[in-house]
Amino acid sequence: FTMAAALIARSTLQRAVVQRSLARSAAIKVRHSTSDAAYVPGGPVYKGTVNDPTTFPPPSRAHGSYHWAFERLLSASLVPLTVAAYVTTGSNYPVIDGLLGMSLVIHSHIGFDACLVDYVHKRKFPVIGPIATWTLRATTVGVLVGVYQFNTNDIGLTELIAKVWAA
Repeated sequence: FTMAAALIARSTLQRAVVQRSLARSAAIKVRHSTSDAAYVPGGPVYKGTVNDPTTFPPPSRAHGSYHWAFERLLSASLVPLTVAAYVTTGSNYPVIDGLLGMSLVIHSHIGFDACLVDYVHKRKFPVIGPIATWTLRATTVGVLVGVYQFNTNDIGLTELIAKVWAA
């Protein structure tokens, strides 16, 4: 008896959901059919036709092949820096400790910035996009100051990692 009641309730619920979604999509079509601009679901309203040229951003050295090459060079340099920090101690070689701390923070900043550019772009999210970008920048500066303070006034990053691994 309970399976039959569940089956009837499920089919009735599914019909109601489908009818509601069809009515909603029909209302959207009617509402947007009077506009002169094309409506793109989930996106902005585009003016013009598909044959109109698109505007390109101005060329910038910070957003192009130089930027890409710097990201790859930084990522590749983390491997020997990590090995050098593991082999040596931070108190004997503070330059390696400082380079590793700075490189890790910059590498993380570039990765998080790529996520924000891909998923929280300011054209799609005009309020939260710039807020997220400036929050990331402020956080990166704060972390850089913290890593500097930790490396100069405390045991340093490589000593900390060595102690954590030994524990």
